Amino acid sequence: MTAAVALTALTGCGGEADGGPLAALGLPKADDIAGIEKVINKGGTCRELEAGGIGPDAAKSLKEPSFGVKETATCKDEKGKFATLLLLSDMKTFQEANKKALESDPGFDTGYLVGQNFAVVPGSDDGAKGIKAAGLFMMSCNPKHKDRIPSGYKVNEELVKGCFVTDYLPS
Repeated sequence: MTAAVALTALTGCGGEADGGPLAALGLPKADDIAGIEKVINKGGTCRELEAGGIGPDAAKSLKEPSFGVKETATCKDEKGKFATLLLLSDMKTFQEANKKALESDPGFDTGYLVGQNFAVVPGSDDGAKGIKAAGLFMMSCNPKHKDRIPSGYKVNEELVKGCFVTDYLPS
């Protein structure tokens, strides 16, 4: 269940009437950065929260308006590595921008842990496992990532063709 949680979180936004495909996967939703922090702390560690930052493992382009990021923050995981928290205006917009960035730059990392309306760039593998345990799913727009998902895991591609969320998190 922990792997499924990480991927579902990434594709958070969907139709307003039914909560969308990410809500159907059981992904958490947050109203603000404090809400994201609370979700992460259910399975992982988010301490020394600071508003407005982008951690060293997150692409600086995430601050561009095309990604639909409303607010950013950083916090440290249990090993002191920075995680970047992204509150999104719309998950579909976020996925579309990531897909476009990957098409322009094949090295662009489109892997995030997501909820219904937020994404997290973990600072370490251990941090990623804890965040996933908080109920997030992994999101990616890289077809190589999708090809590596073993059978039996959930894969949802309802928002943007070529992007997906999954409960599988490679170890």
